[in-house]
Amino acid sequence: MKFYKEGKDNKLTCTLCQHYCNISVGHTGICGVNKNIGEQIECLVYGYPAVIHVDPVEKKPLYHFLPKTKTLSLGTVGCNFKCSFCQNHGISQEREINKEKYQSPADIVKLALSNKCDSISYTYNEPTIFYPYIRDIAILAKKNGLKNIFVTNGFESIEVLNDMAGLIDGANVDLKSFNEKYYKKELGGSLEKLKENLKLFKKIAIWIEVTTLIIPTINDSKEELEAIATFISEELGVETPWHLSAFHPDYKLLDIERTPIQTLKSAYTMGKSKGLHYVYMGNAGLENSTTCKKCGDVILERVTYNTIKDNRKNGIFCKRCGTKLDGIFYTTRDMSFAGSFYSDSCNEIEKQFSHFDNLLKNSDFKAPINIIPKAIIVPHAGYIYSGFTANVAYSLLGNLTPKRVLLIGPSHKIAFDGGSVAMFDRYQTVCGDITIDKEYGQALLQQFPFLNFYPDAHNEHSTETQSLFIKKAFPNSKIVEIVYGRVDYQDIAKIIEIALKDSDTFVVISTDLSHFFNLDKANQLDSICLEAIAKLDIDIWNKGCEACGRVGVKALLDIAKKRKLHSKLLDYRTSADVTQDKERVVGYTSAVIY
Repeated sequence: MKFYKEGKDNKLTCTLCQHYCNISVGHTGICGVNKNIGEQIECLVYGYPAVIHVDPVEKKPLYHFLPKTKTLSLGTVGCNFKCSFCQNHGISQEREINKEKYQSPADIVKLALSNKCDSISYTYNEPTIFYPYIRDIAILAKKNGLKNIFVTNGFESIEVLNDMAGLIDGANVDLKSFNEKYYKKELGGSLEKLKENLKLFKKIAIWIEVTTLIIPTINDSKEELEAIATFISEELGVETPWHLSAFHPDYKLLDIERTPIQTLKSAYTMGKSKGLHYVYMGNAGLENSTTCKKCGDVILERVTYNTIKDNRKNGIFCKRCGTKLDGIFYTTRDMSFAGSFYSDSCNEIEKQFSHFDNLLKNSDFKAPINIIPKAIIVPHAGYIYSGFTANVAYSLLGNLTPKRVLLIGPSHKIAFDGGSVAMFDRYQTVCGDITIDKEYGQALLQQFPFLNFYPDAHNEHSTETQSLFIKKAFPNSKIVEIVYGRVDYQDIAKIIEIALKDSDTFVVISTDLSHFFNLDKANQLDSICLEAIAKLDIDIWNKGCEACGRVGVKALLDIAKKRKLHSKLLDYRTSADVTQDKERVVGYTSAVIY
């Protein structure tokens, strides 16, 4: 797609920004980086970013766009504005392009993915001047599940803005003043065009947050700040976040003092008085908490770019009153058992896993050799009771690299018919989120009528206790969680059969064995289960095995036998090994199917 057209006097008109520069052959427009080379206008900085950096997305600043995630930030030289206070003047006002290293769109996307970023931000200088480069990156980013962010002065052309629809997901737009003369004389832009563009951003469904750098004596009057707050509230919507940024002397504007904290606070009060739900004070080391627009509770507590407390439910709701947050957020399968079934500290989890590994290394356990595991059966009690047993199974999986892990466990709290597939975006753990394979989950929902999505069913320890083991064993895999209620094992077997045929899917079945018998009775009952698992024999299982995850285990045994797979028991123990209580015992085992 080209962003130029025939202009006057045999020139070409650049259509990247609202300047619509009419450019002679051999010359560039105002930005200095888009050149008429004869029959076309070439973006000279295409493939040559001047800066690339990994940032918290909050630094853009964006507080309502995938909070607590990383974004790959990049910018080039050049700008279509001439702000005397520019903090990035070293590149924005530069015209010399360093072409020592070419970075293709594929290179940029690969860099974002390798740094575990969730988005790419086009920032530092004005992105619209290198939009041809951005466009190619953004298309590829979308294909790889990344989102795209513009950090902009809002002076895009209508052509570029319309093209951004569906491609750019979020933007932080500078509203530097509410004085048309100041915009034209000091910045080289137009307030009226900016206001039109801000409304168009909203119309084409790009999430926007507005930033105003408050400069003493220039744009800090009560009247001007009130006008900005009123415009945002009435024209963009009270859900639009307003970031109030403190000025510090830079570039050509060195004779003005820093913005007083009181000025920021006064502007904050002004924004709130105009009904804005979300007003933030930046560049001053202040708390910038996101509060619920209904009940006022703190949902995200942050200092500068660091979130120190997260009180969201499922990633998008106020935990107290259930009001939905405005913005773009990942939905999350929340943790419910951190601090009870396992530690709520990732550091402690890593120590515990290392302890399990050392115990196994120094034991007489002989790992099966020359096998390719297809599935495992693991227990789900607190880690101090069954963590070692589960870890024995996970220790066999180090050479596997499945695209996804199908995790199946019973519901202990919610009674329902069928099974529930977790259709959140992310699976939350104390050691970082795991991406949920929603596409795979959606395919299962469409294929099997007994499956649904019941969010409350996933407040479930049988599956949650596996998540940290899965993250350790398969750090690059996605997860599909199925929690089942009242359902026939043959229905779950249909899902497992599909998974076992797919080399990209690994199956984890969660179950504990007998519950709360004395040790002798527990051993007797559990021996039935162990024999059935070892022989892949449901008939033996039905002779008296007791297990909370019996449906999942029977389904796996059924399909494994039909596919002529093999089973090996790995570990068995009971809670009495830890508690020394032999009167109320729970049994645990792990096994591998290959």
